[in-house]
Amino acid sequence: MKVKTVTASEAAYMLRRDLGAVRAWDDMLADMRRGKSTYYGLVLTPFLSSHDGKGTRPYYSLSDIADFTRAALSVAPSSTTRIGIQVHEFEVAPADKRLWKGRALV
Repeated sequence: MKVKTVTASEAAYMLRRDLGAVRAWDDMLADMRRGKSTYYGLVLTPFLSSHDGKGTRPYYSLSDIADFTRAALSVAPSSTTRIGIQVHEFEVAPADKRLWKGRALV
């Protein structure tokens, strides 16, 4: 049986896209894997784990993600349209070529 899966980071992106930016979904998924967190009582767990050459990584089933999203939207409507991104604007000297940590603002 072939199952379509995505990595934890892709699952977090899908949840952010569908459920909103009210949570740090990558951290929430990590906490759900440890049994330390839920989203309104709902839990999304990995479908399998696979070794990528460096370590064992969790993979989430696309159907599990869709089921979780459907259940989450029924419990708490999406806040994607209500929460916009926060853009910050700074003036920076164009000749300043230092690393980002030491870059002086004008």
